[in-house]
Amino acid sequence: MMRKTVLSLLGVTALAACDPSAFQTAPEKPKGPPIEITKAVRAGDTAKITMRYKDGGVIPREDESRAVLKAMEISCQEGESGIPDTRTRAEGQLTVNIFCVGVLTSDEVIDGSGLKS
Repeated sequence: MMRKTVLSLLGVTALAACDPSAFQTAPEKPKGPPIEITKAVRAGDTAKITMRYKDGGVIPREDESRAVLKAMEISCQEGESGIPDTRTRAEGQLTVNIFCVGVLTSDEVIDGSGLKS
C-alpha cells in the first residue's frame, strides 16, 4: 500500500513540474490562396470588408470561412472581438459585415438599493 502511495505522489509531482505551455500550441491557420482586401470600411461598431483572391479570382463558398477569419482579424480595434454577421457576393467579390464588441471592466460600485425587486 505504501508503495502505491509513493508512486502516486511521484506521478503527481512529475506532472506538477511540467511546463503546461510546452503542450499548448497555437491553432494552425487554414491554408489556401492569398486573399486580397479590396475595401474595408468601419462605421460605429460594424465593419464591412470586401475581398477576393489576390489573382482576382472569386472566393468559393468552400473557402468562405477562411476569408471570414481574415476579415475578423483586421476589422476590430484592440480589445474588441469580432462577430461575423451577413455575407454577400457581388461582382466577383465577397463582402462580410463584422460586428465588433468589447467588454469593459470597472472598479465602480453601483448602488442598486433604489431598484425594484
